Amino acid sequence: MYPKLLTIGSTTALIVASALIPVQADTTSILTSTLGGVEGMEANIVRFDVDEDWETDRHIHPGHVFVYVTEGSIEIDVEGQEARKVAAGEAFQEPPDRPMVARTLSSDGASFIVFQVGPKGEPIMVSQPE
Repeated sequence: MYPKLLTIGSTTALIVASALIPVQADTTSILTSTLGGVEGMEANIVRFDVDEDWETDRHIHPGHVFVYVTEGSIEIDVEGQEARKVAAGEAFQEPPDRPMVARTLSSDGASFIVFQVGPKGEPIMVSQPE
């Protein structure tokens, strides 16, 4: 597994491991920023454009994640919760360190914006095989 690195100015953020974002997903880093007054934390905003057969591996997020779906629909399956469908115009929050899987439900793919506040320099997604 080889990590994908995004460089923004002088900040290099490890965004995700390549196994977590299959070939049918394009990611665009929008912003990576430290948080003044909140030592050791940073914010990441990333746009995902995914194909109709996209599905993540089982993973966790080390920080709080907020997702806004802009096109299509996805299913979010967080361990210990009922799987839920999230369509364009809807948003949801994922708690940190909870294993989950996400997949596209739309026949023409989906797009969504991920906003995460988490530990500085940590990946926004970490593989969690069963």
